[in-house]
Amino acid sequence: MEHIKILGVPFDFGQEKRGVKYAADYLRIHGLVEEMRKISVVQDLGNIVFPDKKAVYIKEKIKNIHEASENNRKISKTIEDLELKDDFLLNIGGDHGMSLGTIHGILSHRPDSIIIWADAHGDINTPESSPSGNFHGMPLTFLTGLATHPEFDWITHKLQPNKLILVGPRDLDEGERDLIERYKIQYFSSEELNRMGAKEILEMALHRADPQGLAPIHLSFDVDIFDGEDISSTGTIVPDGPKLEEVFLLGGLIAETGRLKSMDIVEFNPLIGTADEVEASGQLIMEFLTTTMRQKNTRDFIYRAFDKTILSSEYA
Repeated sequence: MEHIKILGVPFDFGQEKRGVKYAADYLRIHGLVEEMRKISVVQDLGNIVFPDKKAVYIKEKIKNIHEASENNRKISKTIEDLELKDDFLLNIGGDHGMSLGTIHGILSHRPDSIIIWADAHGDINTPESSPSGNFHGMPLTFLTGLATHPEFDWITHKLQPNKLILVGPRDLDEGERDLIERYKIQYFSSEELNRMGAKEILEMALHRADPQGLAPIHLSFDVDIFDGEDISSTGTIVPDGPKLEEVFLLGGLIAETGRLKSMDIVEFNPLIGTADEVEASGQLIMEFLTTTMRQKNTRDFIYRAFDKTILSSEYA
């Protein structure tokens, strides 16, 4: 990676908990930019400025629908206006609802992008199928056009379902399962990630989505993909997650393709947990970022690192 652009996206309109909007600044304070500068030339673009979230309201089965739409449009426009060329774009959220805007913006630059959605959830509910009405469980339906609404008429860069790969879900709603089956969206659960391994899954999934092996890749990474035993400071912890080394290996192998061109990191909430839990969660995220973006995570490398008991950037 010759150049890395870092964009803070303190979007918190997709769910009701406070704190996700502070993640980018927390990671900066704890050395994100300095670590990235060990890897490449870095340009910190600062944070997109959003209005404060007001009282939560629900309209047409979506909470804060207008704010979710307008602020995603702002995210997309910000990214569309960037001079990206071959630069790597790292978006630090924010809740996963923001990835409607980040991916829409990326598709304006790289319309053939493959989207790898790493998450404990599917985030592909329709407003009708969502049990909560939280927008962070719906961005993929609007991005793919499987759900429509006048608030989202600005979406012009649609993600084709065959360009989407879901990795790590273990908490799917019935409506999500129906859409995944109906549109033949590639889906690999946490159990499959543990059983088959990241290498086999990634090779299979990328070949199906892009047989020529040329398309750029965007990794939209929700930290709740980690098992609840491994991370505390996120709002939607789900048990029975993938092995830690398989998650790290997934990131490293995606980077090793040479086609990883952009990434979202979302749902880290530094207001959840004790001070020690927040520190440990932040450190885990930093380790994932640095080991992934160094692009030298072979299987042997990852397992050697985990043999040291504590994964540290000295092994990255």
